Amino acid sequence: METKYRDYFSFESIRDKNGETVCYHITMIGTIEEPVKVNEDRTIAFGKLTLHNLDRRIGTLLEATGSRPYFHDFTYLEGAVNVIRFAAHKHHLEAVEEFVEGDRVLLEGRAYIRESKYEEVRPELTVSISGTFLLGRKRIIYKQQNILPQE
Repeated sequence: METKYRDYFSFESIRDKNGETVCYHITMIGTIEEPVKVNEDRTIAFGKLTLHNLDRRIGTLLEATGSRPYFHDFTYLEGAVNVIRFAAHKHHLEAVEEFVEGDRVLLEGRAYIRESKYEEVRPELTVSISGTFLLGRKRIIYKQQNILPQE
């Protein structure tokens, strides 16, 4: 059974009067990787979004910023897989806090580059969330062993 992912990733550069890139605005649709973590004083939440088969689009932004995603892999069955971390502040914190692993979501915000503590590792591309939308919950299929299918 082949899984068809309908993930999405786009970015646009925001420029100043002189044409210099100020920041990148990112829109992405993907799957929440694991439960969102909120810090102790509830000022920021961190999460991870999985995006499938969008290597070329994501790669273009990574090349422009000299950065890397949190995780990247390529498998024969699933194709390219990129995991991008995101951070939510203030009123967006409550929205992302409701997300659970497997949820399909649309996230948008600004890219920022997190420096690595290791000099030989490229900095990581992260998204600071400015908008969220829950597209769908993870489907749970319940199986009971006493029930037989109808003929």
